Amino acid sequence: MRYLPSSSTADICSNSLVDAQGVHDEASDSLARATGETCDGRRKRSRVMPEQLAYLEDTFAATEHPTAPERRRIGVRLNMSERQVQVWFQNRRAKAKFLNIRKTAPARLVEPPPESPPPLSTGFDLELCALLHEDEPVTIISCTNLSIGTWQRVSSASGKHDLVTYLCEKQRRLAWFVQSFHNHLKMEVPFDSINDANFSNISPGVGMAVFSLSQPPLFYVDAPSPDNFPGSLIRCWRRCGDWTEGMQATQVLRHELVGSAAQLAHIIETVNSNRTADILLLSPRSGTPALSPPHEHVSAHGRQ
Repeated sequence: MRYLPSSSTADICSNSLVDAQGVHDEASDSLARATGETCDGRRKRSRVMPEQLAYLEDTFAATEHPTAPERRRIGVRLNMSERQVQVWFQNRRAKAKFLNIRKTAPARLVEPPPESPPPLSTGFDLELCALLHEDEPVTIISCTNLSIGTWQRVSSASGKHDLVTYLCEKQRRLAWFVQSFHNHLKMEVPFDSINDANFSNISPGVGMAVFSLSQPPLFYVDAPSPDNFPGSLIRCWRRCGDWTEGMQATQVLRHELVGSAAQLAHIIETVNSNRTADILLLSPRSGTPALSPPHEHVSAHGRQ
């Protein structure tokens, strides 16, 4: 959907850059509760490291149902409990079953990418407008999953706005908004940082958009405006450090979105038609090539 939010926060947001590392610590501490510990104080969720995952996948390829002694042996080798190994294999078998069902689905059900994606519907969501507080019109992208490396964010049925992805054509950028409990976080991906953008179908009506970047995205955390007066509820985006697990979004420059096939195809078409590249120009005097002047990117946070 598209909407025109209030422009009252534009000047406030433009002066809201803070020290990246300091806010990174604040945002990371908050996210630890969202990704590792629940509100009622239950034990943190264990996460499988890449080297552990590689060994588990190799073992799964050999046997999908390891015995109790085999699970204990795997646990000792990977510094995991037998229960953790058992749960991982249960989840992996469920994933394999799901992928097998998808693979054996009739080929006629798989739809080709739409040649001329329909325009996205327009509308206004006051609650979402207050969460995003953007000063330009945006196009909401219907997505259920965002993956960067092993870090993932899934839009749950209970959370209306826990994952919101959107496009701002005027400022030539994409944005991923994440809501974890009371924490609001955002990544911005300027069009000029996208090296490649591709779309593919996953299943009927569902597609995947893959963006390969030339540099890490910009990270933001939602915070009260420094110019707030007592009782004011005005908030704005402040620049911060990478708030993804293990700062993966700084190291992994491949972003994957899963969602509505028609909308993702439309977004890929828009991004590819708006991306720019340096063009070699011939100087009329010297006859030597010269790079064209860089395109200036203007956002709600000032010129970058």
